[in-house]
Amino acid sequence: MKINWTLKIGLYMFAFLLFIAILGPYLPFIDGKLQQDKYRIDEERNITLPPYERSWKNLLGSDRQGVDQLSKIVVGAKDTISIVFAIVLVRYAIAVPLGLLAYKRRGPFHLLLSGWNQVFSSLPTIFAAVLLMNLPFLLLRDDRLAWVIFILASIEVGRVAYIVQQQAGKLSNEPFVEAGTALGNNQFGLIKRYYLPHLYPEIVVNFCIDLSKTMLLLGQLGILSIFLTQEWVQQFGGAMLLTDTGNNWTNLLAQHRGDILRNNFSFIFYPVYAIMFVILTFNILGEGLKKHYNKRINAN
Repeated sequence: MKINWTLKIGLYMFAFLLFIAILGPYLPFIDGKLQQDKYRIDEERNITLPPYERSWKNLLGSDRQGVDQLSKIVVGAKDTISIVFAIVLVRYAIAVPLGLLAYKRRGPFHLLLSGWNQVFSSLPTIFAAVLLMNLPFLLLRDDRLAWVIFILASIEVGRVAYIVQQQAGKLSNEPFVEAGTALGNNQFGLIKRYYLPHLYPEIVVNFCIDLSKTMLLLGQLGILSIFLTQEWVQQFGGAMLLTDTGNNWTNLLAQHRGDILRNNFSFIFYPVYAIMFVILTFNILGEGLKKHYNKRINAN
């Protein structure tokens, strides 16, 4: 039997992500509390101020507050991956039923899908995300993160639902679906017994690909200094500054975007690498699952 190395590597990478997200903050060399190390005194009584260079104490160095960079990435992994999964789960929870109910390409569900797809397909995803996430009533809400998840999920609902609708439309002409109709199955019975089992492989593969796309979108939002969670913080002199309140990688990128303009890339290299790893993980996993399901179909 030929080994599906793509799927195997993708599963190993995904297992590593889960390990970091769940157990990473408890590793002995990770500061789960993200404590600030304001200054250090060496053996010669010299005072060193942050940011600290890479060392055994700070494997990736520290930020300007003395917080360990590696710890920030590891601690933020759980929130980041959870947000990515939440966005895609909400998207598919809406899109899959909508696409299946609109497979006949007529009726209210078809009109809803067409309108939804036309509204958001005319705008670049990142533009729509920035526009909606910065609506005035969302800026400082306590439940901003829940709204952000819903907004980022909704933007791509039309695209996913359209794919499901097209695939379901093709299945509707298959003999086994026509036989199910002849047996007296209503629309919901057909969806449950005939459409979903045959669409399941493609939905799973597209779900993985959407996880990588969503991770890329969150990275783009970070580069544009769009916080997923935020609040106003008073600075010295009374000035107010909008700052992040989360540990996710999007906020980490947004926090250090100004360093790009100063030609100082050291603070953003590592979260960018982490985001790239997540994107590669789900792309490889999706490709591996595609090969796996294609092999099963060909075997049958």
